[in-house]
Amino acid sequence: MQRDKIELTAKIQNYIREHCLDEGFTMDALYEAAGYSRRHACRVFKELMDKTPEEYVRAVQMTASAESLIKTDASILAIALDADYESHEGYTRAFSRLFGTTPSRYRHGQIPIPLFTQYPIQHYYSYLQQKENEKMENQSNDQQSHETMPYLCTVTVVRKPARKLLVMYARKAHDYFSFCEEKSCEWEGLFNSIPSRLETASLMTLPPSLHPEGTTETAAGVELEESAEITVPEGCDLLSLPPCDYLYFQSPPYEKEEDYCKAIEMVYQASGTYRPERFGYAYAPELAPSFNFGADTLTGGCIALPVKKLQ
Repeated sequence: MQRDKIELTAKIQNYIREHCLDEGFTMDALYEAAGYSRRHACRVFKELMDKTPEEYVRAVQMTASAESLIKTDASILAIALDADYESHEGYTRAFSRLFGTTPSRYRHGQIPIPLFTQYPIQHYYSYLQQKENEKMENQSNDQQSHETMPYLCTVTVVRKPARKLLVMYARKAHDYFSFCEEKSCEWEGLFNSIPSRLETASLMTLPPSLHPEGTTETAAGVELEESAEITVPEGCDLLSLPPCDYLYFQSPPYEKEEDYCKAIEMVYQASGTYRPERFGYAYAPELAPSFNFGADTLTGGCIALPVKKLQ
């Protein structure tokens, strides 16, 4: 993939993320900021993101409106007007087409909907670059990449209570990107749309006792309050989990989106060298799921691994 296409797409994504909810936002301003003709910018963006900039902006705006339904007491008409719809009816039709339910039902019921997640284009291409580096076994490049970010993680013990787990299984996938290729990337927005979730949606590694025959240990899901009552989406299961201790590994924030994979690699390296036995714990992947919460520039990478207390 040509680097200039990635850079153009990233520039458009960044502008949308920063400005598309502004009162004075226009598509003309977006294309002007991109620095290319409307036709060229639209063609490149569509090629890499499978959406035109207009479709992408509308998905972001509708997702913001869905979050307003849960987080505010504003009327549906007021939310519709903020989303640039002229009527309650027009907004409801668009919402139902995109999310499969009405704004009113989503506001008053535990109905997961596929909220749109803005995945930076650099994440995927940094993943491909990392795979290429691994394939070439270029030791000098590996050393250089580690020098760009400090090798420092915080470790925190967290006691998780009894809870529910909404889970989507994979039949072939064994990592984040192969899971998205198999199941699509809508799982993250779907699970994060549930108000009663305890944390953000994550990729998981399941113990053998929790994934059915014919599925892999890799799954996606979200933890919910034990008392949560939701409509279980098609293709998902709702499980009950007992209380369990976890070690959370958190990397520092980073500046460049391209360092996404490095942040994830950092927390896994930290977990591999950490010795929980020194503090009275042992890793216990057979007891409960392990969680990969991904990474972003503001918070860094984060994983949570189940542990048990030593006698």
